Amino acid sequence: MLGVVRSIFLAVACWLASLPAVAGPALLYDAGTGQVLFAEAPDHPWFPASLAKMMTAYVVFDTWKAGKVERTDKLTISVRANSRPRMRLGLGAGKVITFDEAMAALILFSANDIAVALAEAVAGSEPQFVVEMNATAARLGMASTRFINANGLPGEGQYSTARDLATLTQAILRDFPEHAGLFALKSAPVGGRTVSTHNPVLIRVPGGNGMKTGFTCSAGYNIVGSATREGSTLVAIVLGEATPAKRETRTKALLEQGFRMLASKETLPSTTLDTIPVEPFEAEQVWAANLTKRFKDCQPREPELDADGNPVCPPAKEIRPGRPVRSAKVIRQEADKPTKCAPAIMAKLKPSLQQQKKSAKRAAARVTAPD
Repeated sequence: MLGVVRSIFLAVACWLASLPAVAGPALLYDAGTGQVLFAEAPDHPWFPASLAKMMTAYVVFDTWKAGKVERTDKLTISVRANSRPRMRLGLGAGKVITFDEAMAALILFSANDIAVALAEAVAGSEPQFVVEMNATAARLGMASTRFINANGLPGEGQYSTARDLATLTQAILRDFPEHAGLFALKSAPVGGRTVSTHNPVLIRVPGGNGMKTGFTCSAGYNIVGSATREGSTLVAIVLGEATPAKRETRTKALLEQGFRMLASKETLPSTTLDTIPVEPFEAEQVWAANLTKRFKDCQPREPELDADGNPVCPPAKEIRPGRPVRSAKVIRQEADKPTKCAPAIMAKLKPSLQQQKKSAKRAAARVTAPD
């Protein structure tokens, strides 16, 4: 028996050596048994990014189960929700959609505006919804998690761990199996358009059936990905990868190795999510664990000030005539930048855009004018 265990450890060690450099925590486990097949810093605090939307979904599922809200009920996107930065669905303030549509946009498209709209519809306000998120996290045993918003946008008080995200994943699968199909959708109609998934596990991993991706500059590329083969469901949690390609590579490697381990029918590690050793940390250590620098490095730099105290801003991007789609994209990009230069840049861009619109109207009038 000792020889078998030694051979398994050697095989896993060789496999790990072949993986890309680890950027952040990772965890691989069997969702049916809770058996942990691989763990790398599972209690290391990390920014959840849009993985926080899994908790948003859980709280909404809870309201459905309690009969407080029906899937076919409608919600209205508020001005505040509509103002959230990308990724956002951008249907516009006042737009009305069903809860079913909103949840599809939340999970597939990771829409920040829809996360806030759901929070407001369920709890009356996003801050009150966040209270419910944190209360639910505590009830589920997510001791190393704190949420500050419904969409996972970065902030110094928001963090989680691979272990806690596994706990949340298990809770969703256990408490709301009837809604697990939402995480397996590859596309869905929302507000008159079709939204598609960002999850590479659903697209390129055999048996892939969920769960959620996430990205912010300070978090890197995160994922909770699940796949089912021959009756076994494995879940891989990967946090902090540098690119989408590296996230996909590591996630696929974890899942494939996990299924090989199950297929070998050899002695597997006895550690489960409940028994894996805990690496305790103090709350004040969260930001000492390399996260402070990641967060600060991702914040927009304040511009220099001139002698009158006005920001010295870079020149606005040129809007070329005859390119209305590109022009609108430039406007959106500049509007999304939360810097002191944004108003100045927008002021420079708008006259060009208005002139372009006038030119387009004149051209359209010429085309439609009678001979």
